[in-house]
Amino acid sequence: MPEKVLDKALVCLSGGVDSTAALLRCSQLFTHVRAVYVNTAGKNAPDQARESCEKLGIEFIVADAQDLFSREIREFTRKVYSRGQTPNPCALCNAKVKLAVPFSMLQANEFLATGHYAKYHNGILKRGSDPSRDQSYFLSLVPGKILDRCYFPLAESMKTDVREEVLAKGLPFVTQESQDLCFQRGNEGIPGDIVNTDGKVVGVHNGLDGYTPGQRRGLGAHSSRKFVIELDPGQNRLIIGNEENLYSEICILNNINWLKRPAENRFSCLVQTRYRKPAAMADVIADEDGSRARVEFHNPQKAVAPGQVGAMFQRDVVLGGGIIAREERD
Repeated sequence: MPEKVLDKALVCLSGGVDSTAALLRCSQLFTHVRAVYVNTAGKNAPDQARESCEKLGIEFIVADAQDLFSREIREFTRKVYSRGQTPNPCALCNAKVKLAVPFSMLQANEFLATGHYAKYHNGILKRGSDPSRDQSYFLSLVPGKILDRCYFPLAESMKTDVREEVLAKGLPFVTQESQDLCFQRGNEGIPGDIVNTDGKVVGVHNGLDGYTPGQRRGLGAHSSRKFVIELDPGQNRLIIGNEENLYSEICILNNINWLKRPAENRFSCLVQTRYRKPAAMADVIADEDGSRARVEFHNPQKAVAPGQVGAMFQRDVVLGGGIIAREERD
């Protein structure tokens, strides 16, 4: 529950069930509520978003963010793909577009409310109560100055309860989960060789940007189960191997966004390297300026992919997040 000092809320409204639930709850909590749809694709805002605002008597605003999205997310994604890495544009988009644009629109004494399943209070970002929907990982790159103005109405909620609440109020919402518009083909699907760990050609791929470390599908038939081990953009090769080839002991994080930086540059914490992957214990050694850190896992981790986000946790508290620059295997 937000402090009573603020009686206004600007709700980020995509038209999905989660943001619609956030809108509904804010309409019951705050005296003054506005809603904003951040337009990144140049398409019309969903009719469901407009209709929900009309039913609740809430002002609906469309913010044009096409140029910003193209510059900060699409171009960045293409560059990451061209390096043979696997980007996570959703996390970057939260930090640079989806929350940054509404943040710039905030009035005095106004919260920025979203449908994220996460908790934020007194400068601390935590995991949401629903473990299957927790989105603190995707918020780890968001600057603290933006989070300081955020309110997450779904922090303590379960997804099933949220859906039932919106249905009970008769509010419309987009039933299909939002599709990621950020992933763009980096090498335009240029075919190349699939090679094993010995360098022997064993097949042909349709473009490196269609693969990520740990992937099994789309590799063709082989005598045993094979996985994507590495992408080699220099020679446009896809390297495949056995499951044991996937484990990394070390990774490097760049461009770290600290939310609660430990006092010492060397510390132990949990590190999550993908959204659907559990966090693992590691020793973290940060540079003096904190922009970069070496992560040494206590147990080797499977399919650590450069380009993805590495989020650091102390239990359920987010310490910060960075971009995985590289990983190292035994």
